[in-house]
Amino acid sequence: MKQTYLLYDKEKIDIAIPDSWYVLEPTDPPAFKDLDRTIADALANPIASKPLREITQAADKSGQAVIVISDITRPVPNKKILPAIIEVLKSVGYDDENIKILVATGMHRPETDEEHIALVGREIFGRYEIIDHRASQAEELIELAERTSSGTSVRINKYYYQASLRIVTGFIEPHFMAGFSGGRKAICPGLVDLKTLEKFHGAKFLADANTRMGRLEGNPCHREALEIARKVKPDFLFNVTINAEEEITGIFAGDSEQAHLEGIEFVRKTMTVKVAEPFDVIFVTNGGYPLDTLFYQANKGMTAAMEYIKPNGTIILIAGCKEGIGSDSFREILFEYDDYKKFLADIFATDETRLDQWGFQMQSKVLEKIGRENLIMVTDGISLDELRRCHVTPADDYIGRYPIRQQVERLIEKFSADTDKRIAVIPRGPYILPRIG
Repeated sequence: MKQTYLLYDKEKIDIAIPDSWYVLEPTDPPAFKDLDRTIADALANPIASKPLREITQAADKSGQAVIVISDITRPVPNKKILPAIIEVLKSVGYDDENIKILVATGMHRPETDEEHIALVGREIFGRYEIIDHRASQAEELIELAERTSSGTSVRINKYYYQASLRIVTGFIEPHFMAGFSGGRKAICPGLVDLKTLEKFHGAKFLADANTRMGRLEGNPCHREALEIARKVKPDFLFNVTINAEEEITGIFAGDSEQAHLEGIEFVRKTMTVKVAEPFDVIFVTNGGYPLDTLFYQANKGMTAAMEYIKPNGTIILIAGCKEGIGSDSFREILFEYDDYKKFLADIFATDETRLDQWGFQMQSKVLEKIGRENLIMVTDGISLDELRRCHVTPADDYIGRYPIRQQVERLIEKFSADTDKRIAVIPRGPYILPRIG
Protein backbone atom coordinates (compact mmCIF):
# COMPACT_ATOMS: atom_id res chain seq x y z
CA MET A 1 0.00 0.00 0.00
CA LYS A 2 1.02 3.61 -0.53
CA GLN A 3 -0.12 6.91 0.96
CA THR A 4 -1.96 9.75 -0.73
CA TYR A 5 -4.72 12.17 0.28
CA LEU A 6 -8.07 13.68 -0.68
CA LEU A 7 -9.07 17.34 -0.30
CA TYR A 8 -12.51 17.43 1.33
CA ASP A 9 -13.98 20.71 2.56
CA LYS A 10 -11.27 22.11 4.86
CA GLU A 11 -9.76 18.68 5.54
CA LYS A 12 -6.91 16.79 3.97
CA ILE A 13 -7.94 13.15 4.34
CA ASP A 14 -4.95 10.81 4.33
CA ILE A 15 -5.66 7.47 2.64
CA ALA A 16 -3.79 4.27 1.84
CA ILE A 17 -4.26 2.77 -1.63
CA PRO A 18 -2.83 -0.27 -3.45
CA ASP A 19 0.61 0.23 -4.98
CA SER A 20 -0.83 -0.56 -8.42
CA TRP A 21 -3.19 2.43 -8.35
CA TYR A 22 -2.18 5.72 -9.95
CA VAL A 23 -2.09 9.11 -8.23
CA LEU A 24 -2.67 11.97 -10.67
CA GLU A 25 -1.30 15.26 -9.38
CA PRO A 26 0.16 18.35 -11.02
CA THR A 27 3.80 19.24 -10.47
CA ASP A 28 3.88 22.13 -8.04
CA PRO A 29 6.75 24.56 -8.60
CA PRO A 30 8.25 25.89 -5.38
CA ALA A 31 6.39 28.73 -3.71
CA PHE A 32 8.14 32.10 -3.69
CA LYS A 33 10.31 32.53 -0.60
CA ASP A 34 10.36 36.35 -0.60
CA LEU A 35 6.80 36.94 -1.77
CA ASP A 36 6.59 40.66 -1.00
CA ARG A 37 9.70 41.37 -3.04
CA THR A 38 8.49 39.14 -5.90
CA ILE A 39 5.11 40.90 -6.04
CA ALA A 40 6.78 44.32 -6.03
CA ASP A 41 9.07 43.23 -8.86
CA ALA A 42 6.09 41.98 -10.91
CA LEU A 43 4.34 45.33 -10.50
CA ALA A 44 7.49 47.22 -11.49
CA ASN A 45 8.53 44.93 -14.36
CA PRO A 46 5.31 43.61 -15.88
CA ILE A 47 4.70 41.61 -19.05
CA ALA A 48 4.11 43.69 -22.22
CA SER A 49 2.98 46.67 -20.12
CA LYS A 50 4.17 49.81 -18.44
CA PRO A 51 4.82 49.45 -14.69
CA LEU A 52 1.71 49.80 -12.55
CA ARG A 53 3.09 52.96 -10.92
CA GLU A 54 3.52 54.62 -14.32
CA ILE A 55 0.00 53.63 -15.36
CA THR A 56 -1.53 54.96 -12.16
CA GLN A 57 0.43 58.23 -12.37
CA ALA A 58 -1.23 58.92 -15.72
CA ALA A 59 -4.73 58.09 -14.45
CA ASP A 60 -7.30 60.64 -13.26
CA LYS A 61 -6.98 60.57 -9.46
CA SER A 62 -10.35 62.28 -9.04
CA GLY A 63 -11.98 59.20 -10.57
CA GLN A 64 -12.31 55.73 -9.11
CA ALA A 65 -9.62 53.07 -9.12
CA VAL A 66 -11.36 49.69 -9.22
CA ILE A 67 -9.59 46.45 -8.29
CA VAL A 68 -11.51 43.38 -9.43
CA ILE A 69 -11.19 40.22 -7.32
CA SER A 70 -12.71 36.73 -7.49
CA ASP A 71 -15.49 35.73 -5.10
CA ILE A 72 -15.37 33.36 -2.15
CA THR A 73 -15.62 30.23 -4.34
CA ARG A 74 -12.08 30.76 -5.65
CA PRO A 75 -8.95 30.30 -3.50
CA VAL A 76 -7.18 33.44 -4.72
CA PRO A 77 -4.69 34.70 -2.09
CA ASN A 78 -6.08 38.25 -2.14
CA LYS A 79 -4.70 39.11 1.28
CA LYS A 80 -1.19 38.65 -0.10
CA ILE A 81 -1.84 40.44 -3.40
CA LEU A 82 -4.00 43.47 -2.61
CA PRO A 83 -1.77 45.37 -0.13
CA ALA A 84 1.03 45.83 -2.67
CA ILE A 85 -1.38 46.99 -5.40
CA ILE A 86 -3.12 49.42 -3.06
CA GLU A 87 0.24 50.76 -1.87
CA VAL A 88 1.11 51.72 -5.46
CA LEU A 89 -2.24 53.46 -5.93
CA LYS A 90 -1.88 55.45 -2.75
CA SER A 91 1.74 56.39 -3.50
CA VAL A 92 0.65 58.28 -6.62
CA GLY A 93 -2.30 60.10 -5.07
CA TYR A 94 -5.38 57.90 -4.91
CA ASP A 95 -7.34 58.55 -1.70
CA ASP A 96 -8.97 55.74 0.26
CA GLU A 97 -12.46 56.74 -0.87
CA ASN A 98 -11.39 56.56 -4.52
CA ILE A 99 -10.21 52.96 -4.28
CA LYS A 100 -12.92 50.31 -4.67
CA ILE A 101 -12.72 46.50 -4.43
CA LEU A 102 -15.18 44.96 -6.92
CA VAL A 103 -16.06 41.29 -6.42
CA ALA A 104 -16.62 39.52 -9.75
CA THR A 105 -19.50 37.33 -8.63
CA GLY A 106 -20.86 36.45 -12.08
CA MET A 107 -24.11 34.57 -11.35
CA HIS A 108 -23.14 33.80 -7.76
CA ARG A 109 -24.89 35.37 -4.78
CA PRO A 110 -23.59 38.51 -3.05
CA GLU A 111 -21.10 37.92 -0.24
CA THR A 112 -21.56 38.41 3.47
CA ASP A 113 -19.37 40.74 5.53
CA GLU A 114 -17.66 37.67 7.00
CA GLU A 115 -16.88 36.41 3.51
CA HIS A 116 -15.54 39.81 2.49
CA ILE A 117 -13.23 39.74 5.49
CA ALA A 118 -12.12 36.22 4.57
CA LEU A 119 -11.42 37.42 1.03
CA VAL A 120 -9.42 40.59 1.68
CA GLY A 121 -8.57 40.69 5.38
CA ARG A 122 -10.05 42.80 8.16
CA GLU A 123 -7.84 45.86 7.54
CA ILE A 124 -8.76 46.25 3.88
CA PHE A 125 -12.41 45.43 4.63
CA GLY A 126 -12.58 48.22 7.18
CA ARG A 127 -10.83 50.81 5.04
CA TYR A 128 -12.05 50.43 1.45
CA GLU A 129 -15.47 50.02 -0.09
CA ILE A 130 -16.17 46.49 -1.28
CA ILE A 131 -18.87 46.06 -3.93
CA ASP A 132 -20.40 42.80 -5.13
CA HIS A 133 -21.29 42.65 -8.80
CA ARG A 134 -25.02 41.99 -9.24
CA ALA A 135 -25.80 40.67 -12.70
CA SER A 136 -29.55 41.19 -12.46
CA GLN A 137 -29.51 44.83 -11.27
CA ALA A 138 -30.10 47.01 -14.34
CA GLU A 139 -29.21 50.22 -12.51
CA GLU A 140 -25.68 48.88 -11.88
CA LEU A 141 -25.01 47.99 -15.53
CA ILE A 142 -24.07 49.89 -18.69
CA GLU A 143 -24.77 48.57 -22.19
CA LEU A 144 -21.79 48.41 -24.55
CA ALA A 145 -22.11 49.98 -27.99
CA GLU A 146 -21.14 46.90 -30.01
CA ARG A 147 -22.34 43.31 -29.90
CA THR A 148 -19.99 40.35 -29.85
CA SER A 149 -19.43 38.24 -32.97
CA SER A 150 -22.01 35.76 -31.65
CA GLY A 151 -24.59 38.57 -31.46
CA THR A 152 -24.57 39.16 -27.72
CA SER A 153 -25.65 42.59 -26.53
CA VAL A 154 -23.51 43.05 -23.43
CA ARG A 155 -24.07 45.09 -20.31
CA ILE A 156 -21.13 45.54 -17.97
CA ASN A 157 -20.77 46.56 -14.33
CA LYS A 158 -20.92 50.35 -14.16
CA TYR A 159 -18.34 50.68 -11.40
CA TYR A 160 -15.80 48.89 -13.58
CA TYR A 161 -16.83 50.66 -16.79
CA GLN A 162 -16.70 54.17 -15.31
CA ALA A 163 -13.45 53.72 -13.38
CA SER A 164 -10.47 55.89 -14.22
CA LEU A 165 -8.22 52.91 -13.47
CA ARG A 166 -9.12 49.22 -13.91
CA ILE A 167 -7.04 46.48 -12.31
CA VAL A 168 -8.07 42.84 -12.65
CA THR A 169 -6.77 40.07 -10.39
CA GLY A 170 -7.30 36.33 -10.20
CA PHE A 171 -5.62 32.97 -10.57
CA ILE A 172 -5.03 30.65 -13.50
CA GLU A 173 -6.05 26.99 -13.54
CA PRO A 174 -7.54 24.60 -16.08
CA HIS A 175 -11.22 25.41 -16.58
CA PHE A 176 -13.75 22.90 -17.84
CA MET A 177 -15.61 25.40 -20.04
CA ALA A 178 -13.31 28.30 -20.92
CA GLY A 179 -10.13 26.21 -21.22
CA PHE A 180 -8.34 28.14 -18.48
CA SER A 181 -9.48 30.51 -15.77
CA GLY A 182 -7.99 33.93 -15.12
CA GLY A 183 -7.53 36.87 -17.46
CA ARG A 184 -10.70 37.71 -19.38
CA LYS A 185 -12.92 35.57 -17.13
CA ALA A 186 -12.86 38.21 -14.39
CA ILE A 187 -14.86 40.38 -16.79
CA CYS A 188 -16.94 37.71 -18.50
CA PRO A 189 -18.57 35.99 -16.69
CA GLY A 190 -17.43 37.96 -13.63
CA LEU A 191 -18.86 41.43 -14.36
CA VAL A 192 -21.52 41.05 -17.06
CA ASP A 193 -25.32 41.03 -17.02
CA LEU A 194 -27.57 38.03 -16.58
CA LYS A 195 -28.50 37.71 -20.27
CA THR A 196 -24.83 37.65 -21.28
CA LEU A 197 -24.17 35.08 -18.58
CA GLU A 198 -27.00 32.92 -19.88
CA LYS A 199 -25.52 33.09 -23.38
CA PHE A 200 -22.03 32.30 -22.07
CA HIS A 201 -23.40 29.29 -20.18
CA GLY A 202 -25.96 28.44 -22.86
CA ALA A 203 -26.70 25.02 -24.35
CA LYS A 204 -25.05 25.66 -27.72
CA PHE A 205 -21.82 27.06 -26.30
CA LEU A 206 -21.44 24.19 -23.85
CA ALA A 207 -22.28 21.52 -26.43
CA ASP A 208 -19.42 22.62 -28.68
CA ALA A 209 -16.63 20.03 -28.83
CA ASN A 210 -14.06 22.78 -28.15
CA THR A 211 -15.73 23.79 -24.87
CA ARG A 212 -13.43 21.81 -22.68
CA MET A 213 -10.58 21.90 -20.21
CA GLY A 214 -7.28 23.19 -21.58
CA ARG A 215 -8.70 24.26 -24.98
CA LEU A 216 -8.64 27.87 -26.20
CA GLU A 217 -8.65 27.47 -29.97
CA GLY A 218 -12.20 27.32 -31.30
CA ASN A 219 -13.65 27.49 -27.79
CA PRO A 220 -16.82 29.65 -27.94
CA CYS A 221 -16.71 30.46 -24.22
CA HIS A 222 -13.13 31.70 -24.49
CA ARG A 223 -13.92 33.67 -27.64
CA GLU A 224 -16.95 35.37 -26.11
CA ALA A 225 -15.12 36.29 -22.91
CA LEU A 226 -12.08 37.59 -24.78
CA GLU A 227 -14.16 39.76 -27.12
CA ILE A 228 -15.99 41.34 -24.20
CA ALA A 229 -12.76 41.91 -22.25
CA ARG A 230 -11.25 43.65 -25.29
CA LYS A 231 -14.18 46.08 -25.39
CA VAL A 232 -13.55 47.12 -21.77
CA LYS A 233 -9.86 46.30 -21.49
CA PRO A 234 -8.27 46.40 -18.04
CA ASP A 235 -5.37 48.79 -17.50
CA PHE A 236 -3.44 46.11 -15.62
CA LEU A 237 -3.73 42.39 -14.89
CA PHE A 238 -2.38 40.57 -11.86
CA ASN A 239 -2.86 36.80 -12.05
CA VAL A 240 -1.18 34.07 -10.01
CA THR A 241 -0.84 30.31 -9.88
CA ILE A 242 -1.02 28.45 -6.57
CA ASN A 243 -0.15 25.06 -5.10
CA ALA A 244 -2.16 22.69 -2.89
CA GLU A 245 -1.41 24.85 0.17
CA GLU A 246 -2.64 27.94 -1.74
CA GLU A 247 0.88 29.40 -1.81
CA ILE A 248 1.79 31.49 -4.83
CA THR A 249 3.99 29.66 -7.35
CA GLY A 250 3.79 32.04 -10.30
CA ILE A 251 2.93 35.71 -10.93
CA PHE A 252 1.77 36.99 -14.32
CA ALA A 253 1.24 40.73 -14.26
CA GLY A 254 0.89 43.32 -16.98
CA ASP A 255 -1.05 43.32 -20.24
CA SER A 256 -4.36 41.55 -19.76
CA GLU A 257 -3.85 39.21 -22.73
CA GLN A 258 -0.10 38.68 -22.92
CA ALA A 259 0.39 38.15 -19.19
CA HIS A 260 -2.54 35.75 -19.13
CA LEU A 261 -1.14 33.72 -22.05
CA GLU A 262 2.23 33.43 -20.31
CA GLY A 263 0.42 32.18 -17.23
CA ILE A 264 -1.47 29.63 -19.31
CA GLU A 265 1.78 28.24 -20.72
CA PHE A 266 3.13 27.96 -17.19
CA VAL A 267 -0.01 26.04 -16.16
CA ARG A 268 0.27 23.74 -19.18
CA LYS A 269 3.82 22.83 -18.16
CA THR A 270 3.13 22.33 -14.46
CA MET A 271 -0.45 21.00 -14.31
CA THR A 272 -0.64 18.64 -17.29
CA VAL A 273 -0.74 15.02 -16.17
CA LYS A 274 -0.31 12.59 -19.05
CA VAL A 275 -1.29 8.93 -18.86
CA ALA A 276 -0.95 6.18 -21.44
CA GLU A 277 -4.57 5.05 -21.41
CA PRO A 278 -7.85 5.77 -19.61
CA PHE A 279 -8.97 4.23 -16.33
CA ASP A 280 -11.77 1.90 -15.23
CA VAL A 281 -12.25 3.63 -11.87
CA ILE A 282 -11.32 7.10 -10.62
CA PHE A 283 -11.57 8.59 -7.13
CA VAL A 284 -11.72 12.38 -7.52
CA THR A 285 -12.35 15.37 -5.25
CA ASN A 286 -13.66 18.81 -6.14
CA GLY A 287 -10.50 20.46 -4.87
CA GLY A 288 -11.68 20.98 -1.30
CA TYR A 289 -12.74 24.30 0.22
CA PRO A 290 -13.88 26.72 -1.14
CA LEU A 291 -14.70 25.08 -4.50
CA ASP A 292 -16.48 22.06 -3.04
CA THR A 293 -18.93 23.97 -0.85
CA LEU A 294 -21.81 23.42 -3.33
CA PHE A 295 -22.92 20.53 -5.52
CA TYR A 296 -23.42 23.27 -8.14
CA GLN A 297 -19.64 23.47 -8.47
CA ALA A 298 -18.98 19.72 -8.08
CA ASN A 299 -19.37 19.03 -11.78
CA LYS A 300 -15.86 20.46 -12.15
CA GLY A 301 -14.31 17.53 -10.31
CA MET A 302 -16.40 14.92 -12.11
CA THR A 303 -15.65 16.56 -15.48
CA ALA A 304 -11.91 16.46 -14.81
CA ALA A 305 -12.22 12.75 -14.06
CA MET A 306 -14.35 12.25 -17.17
CA GLU A 307 -11.38 13.21 -19.34
CA TYR A 308 -9.51 10.16 -17.96
CA ILE A 309 -12.30 7.60 -17.62
CA LYS A 310 -13.25 4.75 -19.94
CA PRO A 311 -16.82 4.63 -21.28
CA ASN A 312 -19.02 3.00 -18.63
CA GLY A 313 -16.22 3.37 -16.09
CA THR A 314 -16.83 4.42 -12.47
CA ILE A 315 -16.20 7.86 -10.97
CA ILE A 316 -16.30 8.29 -7.19
CA LEU A 317 -16.67 12.01 -6.43
CA ILE A 318 -15.77 13.12 -2.90
CA ALA A 319 -16.97 16.67 -2.14
CA GLY A 320 -18.06 18.43 1.06
CA CYS A 321 -21.06 20.40 -0.30
CA LYS A 322 -21.38 22.03 3.13
CA GLU A 323 -23.70 24.70 1.68
CA GLY A 324 -25.86 22.11 -0.03
CA ILE A 325 -26.91 21.83 -3.66
CA GLY A 326 -26.80 25.43 -4.86
CA SER A 327 -29.30 28.02 -6.05
CA ASP A 328 -33.04 27.44 -6.07
CA SER A 329 -33.04 27.46 -9.87
CA PHE A 330 -30.32 24.81 -10.08
CA ARG A 331 -32.10 22.63 -7.54
CA GLU A 332 -35.38 22.95 -9.46
CA ILE A 333 -33.74 21.81 -12.69
CA LEU A 334 -32.10 18.79 -11.07
CA PHE A 335 -35.29 17.76 -9.28
CA GLU A 336 -37.55 18.36 -12.29
CA TYR A 337 -35.94 15.66 -14.42
CA ASP A 338 -35.68 11.93 -13.85
CA ASP A 339 -33.58 11.51 -17.01
CA TYR A 340 -30.79 13.81 -18.23
CA LYS A 341 -31.71 12.96 -21.83
CA LYS A 342 -35.10 14.65 -21.47
CA PHE A 343 -33.35 17.67 -19.96
CA LEU A 344 -30.96 17.91 -22.93
CA ALA A 345 -33.83 17.55 -25.39
CA ASP A 346 -35.69 20.40 -23.69
CA ILE A 347 -32.81 22.88 -23.56
CA PHE A 348 -31.94 22.34 -27.22
CA ALA A 349 -35.57 22.79 -28.24
CA THR A 350 -35.55 26.45 -27.18
CA ASP A 351 -33.36 29.53 -27.47
CA GLU A 352 -34.12 30.45 -23.86
CA THR A 353 -31.56 29.64 -21.18
CA ARG A 354 -32.72 28.82 -17.68
CA LEU A 355 -30.65 30.21 -14.86
CA ASP A 356 -27.93 27.74 -13.80
CA GLN A 357 -28.90 25.07 -16.33
CA TRP A 358 -25.22 24.89 -17.31
CA GLY A 359 -24.47 22.91 -14.16
CA PHE A 360 -26.70 20.02 -15.13
CA GLN A 361 -25.61 20.23 -18.77
CA MET A 362 -21.96 19.73 -17.81
CA GLN A 363 -22.94 16.89 -15.47
CA SER A 364 -24.91 15.37 -18.36
CA LYS A 365 -21.67 15.01 -20.32
CA VAL A 366 -20.43 12.75 -17.54
CA LEU A 367 -23.72 10.84 -17.41
CA GLU A 368 -23.58 10.26 -21.17
CA LYS A 369 -20.18 8.64 -20.80
CA ILE A 370 -20.58 6.50 -17.67
CA GLY A 371 -24.23 6.50 -16.59
CA ARG A 372 -25.83 7.54 -13.33
CA GLU A 373 -25.19 4.22 -11.60
CA ASN A 374 -21.44 4.67 -12.12
CA LEU A 375 -21.29 8.24 -10.81
CA ILE A 376 -20.92 7.64 -7.07
CA MET A 377 -21.05 10.59 -4.68
CA VAL A 378 -19.44 10.76 -1.23
CA THR A 379 -20.64 13.73 0.83
CA ASP A 380 -22.17 14.62 4.18
CA GLY A 381 -23.35 18.06 3.08
CA ILE A 382 -26.57 16.96 1.36
CA SER A 383 -29.36 14.83 2.80
CA LEU A 384 -29.64 11.35 1.34
CA ASP A 385 -33.14 12.01 -0.04
CA GLU A 386 -31.98 15.12 -1.90
CA LEU A 387 -28.73 13.53 -3.07
CA ARG A 388 -30.72 10.76 -4.74
CA ARG A 389 -32.38 13.45 -6.85
CA CYS A 390 -29.05 14.94 -7.99
CA HIS A 391 -28.51 12.32 -10.72
CA VAL A 392 -25.76 10.52 -8.84
CA THR A 393 -25.56 7.26 -6.89
CA PRO A 394 -25.07 8.14 -3.21
CA ALA A 395 -22.24 6.18 -1.65
CA ASP A 396 -24.69 5.39 1.18
CA ASP A 397 -26.74 3.36 -1.29
CA TYR A 398 -23.67 1.80 -2.86
CA ILE A 399 -21.56 0.84 0.13
CA GLY A 400 -23.63 1.66 3.21
CA ARG A 401 -23.90 4.65 5.54
CA TYR A 402 -20.67 5.51 7.38
CA PRO A 403 -18.75 8.64 8.36
CA ILE A 404 -16.90 10.12 5.38
CA ARG A 405 -13.46 8.72 6.15
CA GLN A 406 -14.82 5.20 6.71
CA GLN A 407 -16.95 5.43 3.60
CA VAL A 408 -13.90 6.30 1.52
CA GLU A 409 -11.91 3.48 3.14
CA ARG A 410 -14.65 0.95 2.39
CA LEU A 411 -14.85 2.09 -1.24
CA ILE A 412 -11.09 1.71 -1.56
CA GLU A 413 -11.35 -1.75 -0.03
CA LYS A 414 -14.15 -2.73 -2.41
CA PHE A 415 -12.33 -1.62 -5.56
CA SER A 416 -9.02 -3.03 -4.35
CA ALA A 417 -10.53 -6.46 -4.93
CA ASP A 418 -10.81 -5.69 -8.66
CA THR A 419 -7.17 -6.40 -9.44
CA ASP A 420 -7.80 -6.42 -13.18
CA LYS A 421 -9.05 -2.83 -13.18
CA ARG A 422 -6.97 0.25 -13.89
CA ILE A 423 -7.67 2.69 -11.02
CA ALA A 424 -6.56 6.26 -10.25
CA VAL A 425 -6.93 8.87 -7.52
CA ILE A 426 -7.07 12.61 -8.29
CA PRO A 427 -6.54 14.24 -4.86
CA ARG A 428 -7.01 17.85 -6.00
CA GLY A 429 -9.87 17.35 -8.44
CA PRO A 430 -10.16 19.96 -11.19
CA TYR A 431 -6.76 21.52 -10.42
CA ILE A 432 -5.21 19.33 -13.07
CA LEU A 433 -4.93 19.31 -16.87
CA PRO A 434 -5.73 15.83 -18.23
CA ARG A 435 -3.97 14.33 -21.24
CA ILE A 436 -4.08 10.77 -22.59
CA GLY A 437 -1.71 9.25 -25.10
